[in-house]
Amino acid sequence: MDVALAQTILSSRTAAAYQDAQVSILKKTMDTQQAAASRLIESMTLPLATDGNLGRNVNTYA
Repeated sequence: MDVALAQTILSSRTAAAYQDAQVSILKKTMDTQQAAASRLIESMTLPLATDGNLGRNVNTYA
């Protein structure tokens, strides 16, 4: 009976360690994706028009 209890405890600890490792990898992956998305968005921004007649006014109708 003690062997079965020891195996259960060991299995539980192994599963917990495996889950902790998965969460850590997931967090690192999400941080990497956030940084990549931020860089992509920053690279897509265009400067606003300051000279000329085009692109300086926005006409909106509600």
